[in-house]
Amino acid sequence: MFDSEINIASWICLIALCVSSVIAILARFIPIIRTARTANAQKGEAELVEFHEGEEVPKASVIVYCFINEDSLMEYLDVLMNQDYPNYEVILINEGSYDVSFSLAERLQQKYPERLYVTFIPPESHNVSRRKLALTIGLKAAKGEIVVTTASNCIITSPHWLSLMMQPFIGSDRTDVVLGYAHINFANLRGPSKWYKEFDATLTACQWLGAAINHYPYRGDGFNLAYRRHLFFEQKGYSKTLHLMNGDDDLFIHDIATRTNTDVMIAPDAILTYDYGEAANRIMSDLKERYQFTAQMLPRLPFLRAGLGSAMQITATVCGIAAAVLALPNILPLIVACSLLAILNTCEILLYRKAARALGSVCLWWALPLFLLWHPIGNLIFKYRYRNQRKKNFTFT
Repeated sequence: MFDSEINIASWICLIALCVSSVIAILARFIPIIRTARTANAQKGEAELVEFHEGEEVPKASVIVYCFINEDSLMEYLDVLMNQDYPNYEVILINEGSYDVSFSLAERLQQKYPERLYVTFIPPESHNVSRRKLALTIGLKAAKGEIVVTTASNCIITSPHWLSLMMQPFIGSDRTDVVLGYAHINFANLRGPSKWYKEFDATLTACQWLGAAINHYPYRGDGFNLAYRRHLFFEQKGYSKTLHLMNGDDDLFIHDIATRTNTDVMIAPDAILTYDYGEAANRIMSDLKERYQFTAQMLPRLPFLRAGLGSAMQITATVCGIAAAVLALPNILPLIVACSLLAILNTCEILLYRKAARALGSVCLWWALPLFLLWHPIGNLIFKYRYRNQRKKNFTFT
């Protein structure tokens, strides 16, 4: 039973387990480690934000895509209009009818006469991405050198949010793009898959944030994103993706972001939460389907790397089981395989928890190894279930 002799097949499986475990950590968890380190390094940034009287800072134009009721909007603007950044304007693009928008604009501009501009999306606009149209209207109205895009259902928890998003631009001509982070209000998720959805969102965020931190930016988050205004017009706006409903924060960002002009801001006070209430589960699925569709037009390297990490995770588990089975009735390989897998899973749990805590997600324990094994399978099932909804991603029918 405890024979010290282990057959060659079991040895090969144990060696393969070790190799695949190392590759799984390097492929899947290096971006997670980078994200956690950057978030922890930026944790004290808000305390360092300070502006002196007369100090010249670039003007920011905050473009808000608005589609919430008036009471909620007033609460939102109370926070947004009291950010501590000294030089900014707010451009509110309302998704209502002309009469409602005009009436709302009058009341809001009376309350905030100095730096609020309110306009609306023409109701007759059809066969066009409403979000892209709103952003285009906002960018044309903007007077600031830097534009910051967000939405009215985003919860801003700190008066330092805008200052943090603008900080990389101050005193630097090198920075053209700043990628912030926003996540859905996880408290509104329902059902047995709630924790898995949080894990999926966090894993995906670490993938693109980690890539950007490693000077390989390929997407951002339109709920919390900043870039120099002239880049939009140099790219002729969203002309390359007019046929698509989406792409404003991944395909467009891929076009303007480079290895040297992009920074990441994920300090706690810079992270936003977007709230869709009881529709959170549906919205999260819609966002996942949207990004999976546009991912086909992005560089393959980050996705291949993530796929390699998932494949090695499964390979390590399979090799561990094979090593134990092939050596029976000798249980020594079983003990060795279980020990190696326990080390792998413990490392993954500790690394993931640091990133999840920094990004405001659930900190998983022993559910994480199961979620990692299920993730590639779950993605395939998701693609199959939503295969008939691909046409929704186009502006024409």
